[in-house]
Amino acid sequence: MYAILDIEATGGKKGEEDIIEVAIYRFDGEKVVDQLISLVSPDRQIDAYVQKLTQITPKMVKSAPKFHEIAKRIIEITEGAILVGHNVDFDYRMIKQEFQKFGYTYYRETIDTVPLSEKYFPGASSYSLGKLSKELGIPVSDRHRAAGDARATLEIFKLLLDKDFLKDISKNEPLSVKPKPSGRFSEFYKDAPNGIGIFYVFDANKEVIYLSRAHNIAQGIRKLLTGKNSLSNRVRMTVDNVKFEITGNELISWIKENNELKRLKPKLNERSKKISFPYTICLGEKEGYKTLSIEKSREAKGQGILRMTSLSFAQNLLSLLTEEFELCPLLNGISKCKEHCFNYEVGECYGACVGEEPVESYNERIDTFLEKINLENKSFLMTGNGRKIGESSFVWIEKGICLGYGYYELHHQIKTPERIKERMIPIESDEGIDSIVKGFLFSEKYKDLIPIKL
Repeated sequence: MYAILDIEATGGKKGEEDIIEVAIYRFDGEKVVDQLISLVSPDRQIDAYVQKLTQITPKMVKSAPKFHEIAKRIIEITEGAILVGHNVDFDYRMIKQEFQKFGYTYYRETIDTVPLSEKYFPGASSYSLGKLSKELGIPVSDRHRAAGDARATLEIFKLLLDKDFLKDISKNEPLSVKPKPSGRFSEFYKDAPNGIGIFYVFDANKEVIYLSRAHNIAQGIRKLLTGKNSLSNRVRMTVDNVKFEITGNELISWIKENNELKRLKPKLNERSKKISFPYTICLGEKEGYKTLSIEKSREAKGQGILRMTSLSFAQNLLSLLTEEFELCPLLNGISKCKEHCFNYEVGECYGACVGEEPVESYNERIDTFLEKINLENKSFLMTGNGRKIGESSFVWIEKGICLGYGYYELHHQIKTPERIKERMIPIESDEGIDSIVKGFLFSEKYKDLIPIKL
């Protein structure tokens, strides 16, 4: 749990300033669950410079509550949370200073978004809140007011969490409620969402020991923790916390899982380096006709087109390809007939299996499929659903290589390669990722394809 905050103060010598406005958003990593926005009546005059900068006047704060009147609310909204701010040391110092005036010691862990931004947005021209927000395409209203600046900080922090693939930020977060001694693990999944995404299992050392994508996160966690197989037993013995991230769509859940497995290498994942693709749909040739067949990836002799995670996936996709592009089941190895396929008997095959259809017309249909999934030298965005209403996602393909994914709310946030890369979560590309992207291109499981000029 996080408490994103921003403070406006009177100005003056360090240690003598008073708070004149406070904004705090309690953020659970997915959404804002509580908020506090209030002007504060100070015990000293507001400097003229501060009045001009913030547009907060003495008249505005005259009837505002004193700090001690909102102190209890500040304690409640930040309880069990890490304070997050842009140059958080100032905000944290101001709050502690106010509490010290009436003898209360206020303590919270903190996260500063400035050094994190320097790490994850290395190409930014400036790390001031206003300029960084503009470069990231984050709309900022009420600049130099607590609520506006806190909202901008929140949006930056969301992007930082997306880019935190090694979970360094999450490791600092207070652990969730431990399961009851009875051995039940419902505390770990009772509040989990039913949407698609990734869940992570942490041990007592805050290390990720297992992760998995799931169409339904809550069901995925429950199945893992209540299962009777050896994996579930090992997880139950070491689990200390479970966290999750909604991806919004299936493609990003595949990409994210593959990428996180390679980078985090959880010790309980059977394939900890990356997703395995043991079967490949290959392109071949028979008497001039182009053919598609399923081969084991290690033994593949034909030209690899799509790598698949299981034999059943490969068989289903090959059947779908054969039907959609009106290909011959016998040439593609689906039919076991010796002379001609059954489709030829019922008039649904043009006769390639008996040499009746011209080679050129048959191969043209296969070429149409190949061009549909061709990534070579193409640069485009594949957009899809986001994690919440009003948000969309993108997968970035640059010169035929999938470089990453990200989220956006406004089109101008992804209108240039520079903007795309600022918002993008980079991945380690490989043939498996390319196959996943090609599969989604073929099935058209996306909102739109947007060509990008480099």
